[in-house]
Amino acid sequence: MNKVIITEEMRFRQRLCEYALKKGATKAARKYQVNRMFVYRHLKKYDGTVQSLSFKSRRPRTSPNKHSKEELDLIFNTYAEHGLYGNAEVYVRLLEIGYNRSFGSMCMQIRKKGLKSLNKSKKSYTRYEPITGQYIGDKVQIDIKYVPQECIMFSSYGKKYYQITAIDEYSRMRVLEIVEEKSTFETGKFLDELESKFGFPLKTIQVDNGYEFVNDKEVTNKKSYFEETAEKKGYTIKRIRPYSPWQNGKVERSHREDGKILYANNKFYSKDELIKALKQHEDRYNNTAKTCLNFKSPYEIVIENKLLLDLY
Repeated sequence: MNKVIITEEMRFRQRLCEYALKKGATKAARKYQVNRMFVYRHLKKYDGTVQSLSFKSRRPRTSPNKHSKEELDLIFNTYAEHGLYGNAEVYVRLLEIGYNRSFGSMCMQIRKKGLKSLNKSKKSYTRYEPITGQYIGDKVQIDIKYVPQECIMFSSYGKKYYQITAIDEYSRMRVLEIVEEKSTFETGKFLDELESKFGFPLKTIQVDNGYEFVNDKEVTNKKSYFEETAEKKGYTIKRIRPYSPWQNGKVERSHREDGKILYANNKFYSKDELIKALKQHEDRYNNTAKTCLNFKSPYEIVIENKLLLDLY
């Protein structure tokens, strides 16, 4: 049993009840300047101990808007199947099978169940004003990721495999490719074919300062193959600040999701199997609903914007 803390208000109520038992409720109400209903209500609770006059919880025992057991089972079963792709995807799937609560209500039930912990975002201590793409193709982030050796089950003969990722900031649509070396030749070749893979024209390419993208201006004025390809295609290259990967946050976060969804849960027994799995993962990502896209998928955003461009 929880220990009841005796407060001054409880002692006041006890004096009120003792006086009312001796002199009556009317006189007690006049003396202590309360109404008689207040006196009667506390006399009904009073059993001679000050603990009986403690404050009780006013929280309702039941709620007409409470999730039913069927709704909770629906949420948890859908989360088990699609939770890896984010709460937005879970919510869209639930709406398709008849769930009619708000997105916030669903997230609350997921947190109560302890299925997903909230990560506190770290505050930035540097002034940075990002320039976000205003339409499809306006700005694309590109980065390269090392494929974990733990999931490579075939003989690679010392080769390392890398994943090049391009993500359109406006639609969040991604293009992925596996390469065998981290070089400007591979990234330049990837950039040369990127516009046709996206299916819409590109304007600005944002990259970090890695040697696989750009040359160090303090070392040489010669442009890398990647920079030459961008110039040939008419793209503007935007570099992020050194040692600031969070400025390339969209592609960095997508790489984190790749590690969690694709590489942590699969083993690959040939290079062709790895490429096929990556392609399936790319299609799944581009057809997955996102909260930032108002519960639409990147592919749906691209189709909508293409239709608008056709109208004009």
